[in-house]
Amino acid sequence: MKHNPLLENVNMQLSADVQWQLLQHSGTTNQLYSGCYQDQSVILRLNTEQQVLGVCRQREEKVLHLIDAKAWAPDVVQQQMPDQHQPGWLLMKRYAALGDAPIGDLHDQILNCIFECQQIKDLPLCDYSALWNAYQQKIDELGKASQAQMLLDSIRALMFELKDTAGVDACLVHHDLHKGNLLSSAGQLVVIDWEYAGLGSPWLDAAALVTEFSTPLQAVEALPAFRHIDVKTFDHAIKIAQRINQQLNRLWYALGTDITVP
Repeated sequence: MKHNPLLENVNMQLSADVQWQLLQHSGTTNQLYSGCYQDQSVILRLNTEQQVLGVCRQREEKVLHLIDAKAWAPDVVQQQMPDQHQPGWLLMKRYAALGDAPIGDLHDQILNCIFECQQIKDLPLCDYSALWNAYQQKIDELGKASQAQMLLDSIRALMFELKDTAGVDACLVHHDLHKGNLLSSAGQLVVIDWEYAGLGSPWLDAAALVTEFSTPLQAVEALPAFRHIDVKTFDHAIKIAQRINQQLNRLWYALGTDITVP
């Protein structure tokens, strides 16, 4: 391990001399390392020092605590919250990629994960209005008032339309469901990267189930949050949520990752 004060601080906190290996990765602003700690393979996430759109480390810590006993939750060995001296880090057990250890009942397990998430409601609220305001501030700072502004205006309008079309109770929402955040542990699905999670609209994870995993609409419709919604309304609402996810993803990449939401 090359001299790295942050990694040395981690080892000091762990009271161990772990030899960390930088992992090549994409789709995250954090730094990831692999190592061996207490006779098990682990992954260390060094949080970026940048402020990231939609990420709240305190909220993530609460989420990880609440889901700790779930079969699909990652085994978090230790988590260090950021302070004025360091950006914080998270250490978890290392799992196999889905491509290396495919899960035959992936649809059933991811549905069960979302089913259980919809039972969890004792969480800090994801303030979507504050998030849109943060995006607006970034657009104004960068002077990107064309495509980015149109995307943001559309997202705001679609969120209002979604609420008016089919209001549902807020619950734990992952907000970043895709196959890159799914791993395997002896055939058991493990869902990682809860940085964006919090109390929010279950429609957004439901839309990801359909878009990212081709989950049948009937299976998604049967989830607890939507059982009071009729079929026609559900079909309309899920299409709105899919558009929100698509446009939010485009906006996130258009503006970069250097702001956060309160």
